[in-house]
Amino acid sequence: MSSKAQNALEAFEDFLRGLDLESYGGKYRSTKTVEQDLPRELNPLPDLYEHYWKPNANHPFFPPFEEFFSQWWDRRLKPLDEFIRKYFWGCSYEFVRLGLEARLYRTAISIWTQFHFCYRWQASCTLSLQAAPELDSQGIDALIQVRAEHLVGIQIKKESYRKEARGENRFVRKRQIVSALLEIPYTLQTREELQKRANHAKTRKETYLLWLQVANHLEHLPNNFVIFRESYVRRIEDFLQRNATLTGLIPWEKVVQEALTAP
Repeated sequence: MSSKAQNALEAFEDFLRGLDLESYGGKYRSTKTVEQDLPRELNPLPDLYEHYWKPNANHPFFPPFEEFFSQWWDRRLKPLDEFIRKYFWGCSYEFVRLGLEARLYRTAISIWTQFHFCYRWQASCTLSLQAAPELDSQGIDALIQVRAEHLVGIQIKKESYRKEARGENRFVRKRQIVSALLEIPYTLQTREELQKRANHAKTRKETYLLWLQVANHLEHLPNNFVIFRESYVRRIEDFLQRNATLTGLIPWEKVVQEALTAP
């Protein structure tokens, strides 16, 4: 563990701890007016990485969301004007701006969770990790180098009970970059909530118990932002080192059963 990596982790956790999630939720939760696919010129990923992924900074600063959004907006006045003319002709800039704020806030929350895993990894693990917007845009949240010629991609996966397409087809597009793609699950529910759901479940009991194992390695900050415990990343690193020739898509259920379940 390097002191720089630990400092970056602590600084980022201080930033997350200071987020007023209740206020943001009240402002943005019901605002879903901008749901179109954003053109490449309006992609917020490069800006999110620029402002919030600073693993090598000695004294990293992470701007408030409002400041981040204002800079993103001011940098893109021309493509924003084209986007508004195409989809929101006759609407006020204020209406569209609020819709985009809400859209980017939801994206930022997801990316901040992803970044916390990466900061925690760099502060606690020995295997090299790389994250970049170019990878992210291809569905790879980070690359972990297990061996010289063996790169494993990770995808941070929020708890969901929707049926999803599974199998090699999801992995084919990424095969040229990584040997394996690992789903890293997290849940916003507490251990107590998941245990209660498992106790009363008529269906999905085993699934709730799997998510309970995930929750054992997560922590809720005082504002309820969910972060990864050191035990989480260390168990994932141990799993990768024990399975150094992994290939294909490794679903979150397998990760929980073989990496996160005690002992």
